[in-house]
Amino acid sequence: MNRPAAEPPRIRGILVDLDGVVRFWRRQGASAAEAELDLPPRTLSAYTSSRHSDAAHTGALTWGQWTAGVRERMAAGLGAESADRAFALWSADRGEPNVPMVALLRRARAAGLTIALLTNNTTILDSDLAHHRLDALFDHVLNSAATGLTKPSPRAYEHALAAMGLSADQVAFADDSDINADAARAVGLHAHHFREPGGADAFEQHLAGLGVALPDAPGRPTSPEPVKAVAPPPGHAEHDDHQSLRTRYLATGLPADAVAARLTTCGAAWAQPTGEHALASGGPDGSVTQWRLVPAGAEAAHAAGHPGAWMPQPAPPGAEYLPPWTAATRASAARHATALLAEAAAALTRTADAHRGGDRLSAALHLDTARHALTRLASMLARRQPRPWPDAASARHLGHAPTRLLTASLRADPTTPAGLSRSVTALVHLLGRLRQSSALLLGAEAAWPWHDLERHLVPLLDATLTAPGPDVLYGAGLATAYDDHRAVAPALADALRAFASDHLAGRDVLELGAGTGRITAHLVSGTSTYTALEPSPDMAALLTARNLPQVRLFLGTALAIPLPDASADVVVEHEALLFTDDPLAATDQALRVLRPGGVFVRLLLHAHGDDPAADLDAAYRTAAFHGRPAPLITGKGTDHLVTTHLGARGLATTDTLLAEYDDHHTPAQALATLAARAWPYQQQADTEQHAAGMAAAEELAQTLPLAGGPVRYRLRALATRLETR
Repeated sequence: MNRPAAEPPRIRGILVDLDGVVRFWRRQGASAAEAELDLPPRTLSAYTSSRHSDAAHTGALTWGQWTAGVRERMAAGLGAESADRAFALWSADRGEPNVPMVALLRRARAAGLTIALLTNNTTILDSDLAHHRLDALFDHVLNSAATGLTKPSPRAYEHALAAMGLSADQVAFADDSDINADAARAVGLHAHHFREPGGADAFEQHLAGLGVALPDAPGRPTSPEPVKAVAPPPGHAEHDDHQSLRTRYLATGLPADAVAARLTTCGAAWAQPTGEHALASGGPDGSVTQWRLVPAGAEAAHAAGHPGAWMPQPAPPGAEYLPPWTAATRASAARHATALLAEAAAALTRTADAHRGGDRLSAALHLDTARHALTRLASMLARRQPRPWPDAASARHLGHAPTRLLTASLRADPTTPAGLSRSVTALVHLLGRLRQSSALLLGAEAAWPWHDLERHLVPLLDATLTAPGPDVLYGAGLATAYDDHRAVAPALADALRAFASDHLAGRDVLELGAGTGRITAHLVSGTSTYTALEPSPDMAALLTARNLPQVRLFLGTALAIPLPDASADVVVEHEALLFTDDPLAATDQALRVLRPGGVFVRLLLHAHGDDPAADLDAAYRTAAFHGRPAPLITGKGTDHLVTTHLGARGLATTDTLLAEYDDHHTPAQALATLAARAWPYQQQADTEQHAAGMAAAEELAQTLPLAGGPVRYRLRALATRLETR
């Protein structure tokens, strides 16, 4: 009599390793410490990997005891100050979840399988699982520090099976160590050697081979399709300038973790959220992509700064496109700004509390939290993401003042009273700046009790550390050289005076970004009142020195014009919006202060045809910024942006040619302008960069005619009239 073949036991449970399977360690903390302290890669491994870590894995040492030894070894090898910083960065690193594998285990648990964790780990495991919100993922957690049993001992696997209440042939196992996988296989488990890339997909195939078909998660695609994203254009700060790091903008309604899971089905070796609207992924070739997520339905090309999305002509060379804030992105950014301000304030409060309690390490760690929050906020306000991992390019163009304050905070040793005082003071100055910027740019209203915070921090503040003045771009260095190399040609002066006579006489006029007054001097005559608004004190000082008695000067920004509603007949600006953080917000402010029937006038002066100076300028830029962040010019195409913005509000703009004339330029004049650093972007070059730029420009000048040649200029007026109510 033939007996029916016995059916293989049904898989009823999944047993997995933690690190390398459910959580990744990418050495972010160690790499950050090695980079900051200028140490060779993997230097810290010599201090963190030893027989003491084995003792911590068996529970003979607690995590605190083990890491105390790590810190002592770092101090012996690196010195006390470097060791403190290295230890703080290394110990704060908690790894990152493997998003696709976590999603798979959740689907398996929803299907009724028992999910257990078997890991060689330390007594900090429970805290780590809670930190990553993985504590509810497992039915059973078998930690060697608690059981005293480490893989690949057979007893470790047998203990796990007993806890699960299952036999070995009812359990699928995954571990990134082939030794541990072989040992599990010898015990009878259906073992799988887990490897990236594609680890979660390969393990799901392993389960399918055992007869386990997991249900699809809600919204999980049934077949991989390419993720369609947009790259920043040439000239953008995040344009692909090398093969190992690139940036893509993606319009989606999915959260970052869902996009990360989606990317792993489309060929990414790994993907990991780096923020609510950002993530990073790696390719099989080792390349890394930074993903910027924009709202579903938004134009990704517009968000990525593509000139074709909002400009009628190709991108000028050397320009970086910072897309304007939209209503949706500004509202979202305001919420983030409020949260980051509160996070920084709370961390500074805890810093002061820890200092009073004599806990230097806690004070330093809380200080790091405050610094990280403020760095993220400064990056967001500059419309740049913070670096998502230690080896990535860091956030750029934060400005002189934030950079100086962050540097001052980082250079101080927070484990000493004096160092902590200097570091806290620098961050308090930065916090004040960012509070103001968040309010002006985003309309963010932080609810934190700031007076209580200031009172709390008074004992820690260093009165000798002052906040930096205006950003170096518009400081005294530029102001003193600006007018000497920006002479107003007679034809330009005549055109400006004629325009003022026809359109400004007898009217209340506001000029945005008056600078040193080189244009103001030709517009002011005959006006009823003339108000000049200028954010740079150094520029404003030169305007005052012109002794224009009709001019009333205000120091301030076009984002918050210090005039009441409907108080001006004409608002005029000469290319000031090019250098405004948010030209569209400044435009709205200009409309606010205009009376019904008032006019917003933008004066634009452009060179047309060949200009030898342009070639010299380009040569300077290429050499001065070779291999470094390109100079930031935010406003190319701003005239079209603003005109489109006004049109969307139902306001038409007329474009009038006021003057067309030739001005004679020689290479010697152009070189003198470069040497004097008379352009804003040159203030971003340090002494060595400036010398390299000048050498390149001087070499090119040798090939140009000494007499130079005429350059054709056109002065245009873009005028928008506010409707009469």
